[in-house]
Amino acid sequence: MQLPWRAAPRAAVSSPLTVLVAFVAALLLSFVGAAAVLHADSAGSAAVAYQAGRLCGQTVPPVVDGNRVTVADANTILRISADQGRAAGFTTVVGAVYSPVRQWDFNGPHPWSQFGYRDGAMDNLRVVEGGGRDGVWVPRSIAEDAGIKIGDRGLDGTLPPVTAIYADVSDPVPAYWCSEQQRIVPNPLATEGATAAVIWFPSLASFTESMGPPSGNAAAVTVRFPTETPKTTDEAAALVARGKTVVDGVTAQLRTQDKARLVMASNYFAKPVEVARSAGSTVLGAVLPLTVISLLVGLAGVGAVTVQWVQRRHAELRLLWARGAGPIALGWRAVLELAAPLLAGAAAGLVAARLTLSWYAPSTALTDGTVGAAALVATGVLVAALFVVGAVTAARTHREFQAGSTRGTSRVWRFVPWELITAGLAYLAWARLYSTPTKLQFGQPLPQTADAVGLAFPLLVVLTVALVTVRLARWALSAGHRANLWRVPAVHLALRRLSAAAGSAVGILLVGTLAVGTLTVGVGVADAQSEALDTKSGLFVGAESTAQIPGRVAAAGLPPSLAEHATVVGVVKTGESILLAVDPKTFTRSAWLGDRDTADVDAQLSSLSSGSGPGLRALRVGSTPDAQTELPRVGAVRPVGQVPSFPLIGTGRGYVVAAAALADPARIDVWQVWSTKPIAELVAELDAAGIHHLHSRSKALALDGLPFLTVTWTFDFVTALGMVLAIVAAAALVLAVEVRRRQNALAGALATRMGLRQRTLVGSHLTELGSLAGVSVAAGSAAGAACAAVSAPMLDPSPWLRPVASAPDLVPLVSTTTSVAAAVVALVCWSAVRSVTTARVGELIRG
Repeated sequence: MQLPWRAAPRAAVSSPLTVLVAFVAALLLSFVGAAAVLHADSAGSAAVAYQAGRLCGQTVPPVVDGNRVTVADANTILRISADQGRAAGFTTVVGAVYSPVRQWDFNGPHPWSQFGYRDGAMDNLRVVEGGGRDGVWVPRSIAEDAGIKIGDRGLDGTLPPVTAIYADVSDPVPAYWCSEQQRIVPNPLATEGATAAVIWFPSLASFTESMGPPSGNAAAVTVRFPTETPKTTDEAAALVARGKTVVDGVTAQLRTQDKARLVMASNYFAKPVEVARSAGSTVLGAVLPLTVISLLVGLAGVGAVTVQWVQRRHAELRLLWARGAGPIALGWRAVLELAAPLLAGAAAGLVAARLTLSWYAPSTALTDGTVGAAALVATGVLVAALFVVGAVTAARTHREFQAGSTRGTSRVWRFVPWELITAGLAYLAWARLYSTPTKLQFGQPLPQTADAVGLAFPLLVVLTVALVTVRLARWALSAGHRANLWRVPAVHLALRRLSAAAGSAVGILLVGTLAVGTLTVGVGVADAQSEALDTKSGLFVGAESTAQIPGRVAAAGLPPSLAEHATVVGVVKTGESILLAVDPKTFTRSAWLGDRDTADVDAQLSSLSSGSGPGLRALRVGSTPDAQTELPRVGAVRPVGQVPSFPLIGTGRGYVVAAAALADPARIDVWQVWSTKPIAELVAELDAAGIHHLHSRSKALALDGLPFLTVTWTFDFVTALGMVLAIVAAAALVLAVEVRRRQNALAGALATRMGLRQRTLVGSHLTELGSLAGVSVAAGSAAGAACAAVSAPMLDPSPWLRPVASAPDLVPLVSTTTSVAAAVVALVCWSAVRSVTTARVGELIRG
């Protein structure tokens, strides 16, 4: 007997809704599985980019440094390093040699200076006078101090002539100079003669010839291997491996000449690459449990689609069974009919996961083979979905056509205390977070590395709440059959329909609560960590950017262009406390205030400039004693107010006084300019104004943010999964109504013909669907908000830096979630009521 299996794929077209739902279910399943793989790899790439961005670009590849070497040894080190670098694939090598800092002779004057040569140096200096490349280039500061002019020759005329005067390189230095900053940028606070600007030779040969004897054969040498910054963990690991080859080769060759002790060859990027790989694996481990749960929920949705298909094909399946087809054969029939939409959905999900990578992942850079791995996961999900289709169809037809009963045989699973199991796992995750020891380095605490088990704590709590909600709902629906609420017919009818379809109702509750909970906790924790990093960085630096300036500039005041966005702050560190001398008129418009009210801060600072009494009027910060205190350099200070935290001081101990009230501002050694502009703009304006500066700092690079970012990236993906689960929940609500469309339409049509009012019919459907959505939103939002509030401070990588991370305002998110849920309920309710009002009772009874 020939069975019509060949026509199965074409037969699917007769049920377009089933095809559409199967397509969407497979799309979401494939998207979740593929996105988890892509996101974890993307997190590793983002960690690599972040770590490389915190380093000087020239110290990402290997570096070779030598101090106190002879000029001849410096040339040897340069040659060996260049050979080893090119052999390891580093095509560009930048070598530099420096003489000691001395008072070198220049036609009488003896300015503190040093001589040097670096490959490409003259291409990266700004010439202010001259420009010939056949002589030495002198920095403007030395030329002005010593009266050096174009054509002069130093060292009794033995040096090449001066052919250019260039602008001094200032901090922060351009990328080309970043690895040489400590050698070429003088530190005015250092001991006299410890640092000096560099007079550059045009070639290594001229430096060797001229500086060998005069410098006493003393020199310093540096070798750099500039290359493109790696974008992925594999590229970074390959770069580190090549760097190790260079380091080992240089050390081995110098050891044969007994000169290995002269250099320090290092591979600074090796540790950051390990940290980056760890970040990627941590993110994967943290999101894996929720990903598996999401996949199981999706497969359950495929099973629900299959049940709907079996109901629609019931007559045909019974006929095929009567002609000799067994449950397994009927299962294959379902697979053949639904395989096309499932395959199309899986392919679309994989493509969507790749194309929307920038939406849910921190980086779009992926290692080779990651997309292939994602495709394998999508294929595995497709195979699992097809297996579910076949198995559900076979089991369903076996129970209906052979076993003679449609009662489920898996009720034992309902009595397993799943919520107790997940609650126990949540407690273990909480205990791991709570007992994580603080690591110290040089007596200072290190940021806590994100732990995959600890990151799973809020997700396990949300899952527990969802399971408890389902358990309570199942008990309530079981008792709903005995409830008599005919005084409120809309509620009574809704309760009867929910009790009759308890299985699908609790399934929708589970998915809906899980979706809202994960969405809320994902947004809450991710935003909390981002805000914590921003707040702590702002308090740590004091402003968007800062730089130290001379006291005379602070006394004279800033130029008008700078004063528009900057203020001057004096800093005195005395033991465990910090004193800040501020300008109350300009401080609040330039400093980082976070969420503080500007008017309140202005009012507090204005009180420092008025009033009488002994000592300087001061604001005390944190736990500073409320008593008059004698401080070095400023004298007695008398607290007149208290603030819990303050920029630069943080939540530690300290005082804030008005700079204008200082008896002798010159006694404060450290004066800083604080600005709201990025560091590059601040430095450019300081240079344009001719203001010397050093120790520039930026809020963006103040703290190692990778531990914060790892948590943020994890919960960003949790947010994405929450949105996917929300779509699944909405689809499940639609599917639940569609599965019962015929019986609901028949019952509703008969009821309306017996006097049921249209308003009552609409109210009953709104009550039925709204109760499912309302309980899901309420339970999920409460669980998510509570988990975010509890988890945010526990997941803070640096809790000793105040303030500790706290959950943000989630009211807008909960309001949006509620509005979207209400819109979905309204649309599904309209569809259900329309099926009743347009139903033809005779056709329904005959069908």
